[in-house]
Amino acid sequence: MTATDAFFSWFFAGVKGLGGWLIFLLLAAAALIWLFYDSSSRRLPALGWRLGVVLTTALLLPAALYRFSAIETRESLSPFLETIFYLGLLGGVIPPVIGAGYYVTFRGMVACPQGHVYEAELGECPDPSHQVAAAPERVYVPSSIPAQPFSQPRPMVSPPPLPRPKASAWLIGEDGRSYQLNLGTTTVGRSARNDVSLGGDNTVGREHAKIVEESGRFRLYDLGSKNRTKINSRIVRQPVLLEPDDRIELGDNTRMTFVTTRR
Repeated sequence: MTATDAFFSWFFAGVKGLGGWLIFLLLAAAALIWLFYDSSSRRLPALGWRLGVVLTTALLLPAALYRFSAIETRESLSPFLETIFYLGLLGGVIPPVIGAGYYVTFRGMVACPQGHVYEAELGECPDPSHQVAAAPERVYVPSSIPAQPFSQPRPMVSPPPLPRPKASAWLIGEDGRSYQLNLGTTTVGRSARNDVSLGGDNTVGREHAKIVEESGRFRLYDLGSKNRTKINSRIVRQPVLLEPDDRIELGDNTRMTFVTTRR
């Protein structure tokens, strides 16, 4: 009997007749339980990881059905024993691999109640949009107001614009100055009207570039600037998907690094 045949027999009849597939089931179940517990305790958006572990663990069900079914059912399944064997191997190996991938991806990360993922070392979510605004203080005005002498009406003053929701991403300049990006669109240029104003560099266009956030992903667009935009020393000729630590060059003198806590 070859080693492969011996392992095949152990898979179905080893461990005191229960079948070695039970060992694989325990490994898959441990990965499943740990992933569900860890992602729930840290509020991590791990639906895809959970679903992957559940579906691959289900590959062991044919082996369980064969072991605990009646003799007639076993005989009907006998032509498929090799398929059941390989499915069981996948069902026992893939869930721990998925668990290891989840651990590497979210190591040291937590999420706020709104689902923003950030480094646990920060202590709290760096995105202020997850905070609930305090209710405005109620001001009670007496029902009878004494008459006031006639005076010129005061000019109406427009309230300051509300701050735009921020994303978990920043541009870090060489001088250490950071600019947090918006959810949606962030404009970059020399003009003070831009979200990221770089007025000190005359080689940067007035409206040089923009970064558009969509579902946690960021794309950089060059807005036809005279002195071009580069990412990692490559000229941007069409929208480019930004990756963590990408080096962005605007004009001749401005260099910034793209940083995000999303992974």
